[in-house]
Amino acid sequence: SVLAASALSFSLLTACGNSNDTSTVAKVTTKDGKELKVLRVANMTGQPDQYADYIGTEQGIFEKYGISLETSEYAAGINTIDAISTGTADTGLLADFAAVNRFGNTLDNSNLVIFSDLSSSTSYNGGLFVAPKYKDDLAALDGSEGWITTIGTVSEYFNWQGQTYLGLDPSKQKSVNTDSISTQLAVAHNGEASAAIVTGSGVKKYEAEGWVQVATAEEVGINVSAYLITTDDFAKNNTDLLADYLKALDESVAYINDNLDESAKKISEKFGIEADDFKTNWEQYTIKFGLAEEAAAHLDEINNWAFENGKYPESYNIRKFYFADAAKKAFPDNVTVDLTNADK
Repeated sequence: SVLAASALSFSLLTACGNSNDTSTVAKVTTKDGKELKVLRVANMTGQPDQYADYIGTEQGIFEKYGISLETSEYAAGINTIDAISTGTADTGLLADFAAVNRFGNTLDNSNLVIFSDLSSSTSYNGGLFVAPKYKDDLAALDGSEGWITTIGTVSEYFNWQGQTYLGLDPSKQKSVNTDSISTQLAVAHNGEASAAIVTGSGVKKYEAEGWVQVATAEEVGINVSAYLITTDDFAKNNTDLLADYLKALDESVAYINDNLDESAKKISEKFGIEADDFKTNWEQYTIKFGLAEEAAAHLDEINNWAFENGKYPESYNIRKFYFADAAKKAFPDNVTVDLTNADK
């Protein structure tokens, strides 16, 4: 996930939704006597909020909004949400497929809520890649060695999109399970798989193995959104703090966009990702805070697919897990989601 730094790495395993939230947050006092509220953020490696959190802290943006940011890093989105559920973090992110899976598998044991959209990626580079022997005979992919995937992640959904795009029956295709970009490349190198959806900095690595792109991400329909998550208790008791966090994040993102080379250098030194890889991945994202109807409709679509494909036993309305007050305080014009029938 560090190398790919893409939405493909969002993990979806489930865990209990119990929370140790309190009605107050810790406070610290700066050297000049300014009191700041502590916000504990669980970052997933290589995602936009991690970079915005870091650059915003370096530039004093969060302090300007009265926030002392404490971050912890996790390998996958599920780990960030586990940290929130157990009370060791206040907020983190989940991607669309991860979110619907998490809520769907913990309906009776979760008080997690979505309090803002974070990013969408509709302009991915990359797309559908195949092993060299299939580049001129895509029909031969039907029932072939298998599609590289990570079970329980968004790559399952991506593969379904790719197979549907090619007119294949997804139920008849094999999967080759992997747990990292390194494992994926080893599988590709050894000829143990036939196809994969590849985006971000992973594109160059697959091309180095001789794999060939046969469809763009746009043609396949790859579209990933990420959302900021907290608990219902924390959101209700700290709405103003979350609103200030959103405003600080927005300013941090703007700083990165306006100072991309400088930010890329700092991020490379801090996190070990190549500066050019960071810029490639960063430019894939459209980052906008609020709660948009378009982003909610995207969740509805994936939620329906996941239920129909047996990812959880009971159909549900994911909009009942929305908390809109913080986004309304921060960016009222960006809150267009329809929650009229959220409880149904």
